[in-house]
Amino acid sequence: MIAAAVCAIVSNVLAGPQRRLAWAGTIPPSSGTPAGRTTPAGQSAATPAPSAGETSFPPHPDKPWVEIPGDAAASLHARGDVVFLDARRTAAYREGHIARARPFSVWESDVDDKVRAFFAEGHEPSAPILVYCSGGDCEDSHILAQKLFLAGFDNVLVYKDGFPDWQKRGLSTTKGASP
Repeated sequence: MIAAAVCAIVSNVLAGPQRRLAWAGTIPPSSGTPAGRTTPAGQSAATPAPSAGETSFPPHPDKPWVEIPGDAAASLHARGDVVFLDARRTAAYREGHIARARPFSVWESDVDDKVRAFFAEGHEPSAPILVYCSGGDCEDSHILAQKLFLAGFDNVLVYKDGFPDWQKRGLSTTKGASP
């Protein structure tokens, strides 16, 4: 077991920045941590998923995310005030992403630092945040949604069909390393 631990440590130290694992870290505490989350009076515990084209997305403090369809994602993008986060690897992000989306790959060592920095930017915890990945069986957006929820954000929306659906709809995309 000691040899395995030494091999793991050496492997992590030698890994590139996209594959290196963070040693340990914590998400900054907030007033809305999961343990302290309560459902507002009169709100049912099961918040229904927004319908296609809906532009009002109420917070859902009882669960980490709500999945939304492509029409709702396009509606949010058209508003221009909703943050879009791309949970795919940085290489995939560079090849093409939703216009104005920020890269937040869950498989890279700096994802926790990005979540901390995002929290420190002062984003309203109940404002909608849309996360997406490659759709289908991709779970990267759900992993990122969980991290954001644990940081205190209670209105994370997962675009369940992700970037391939966005492209198929012919919506605004861009290439490169920055949003």
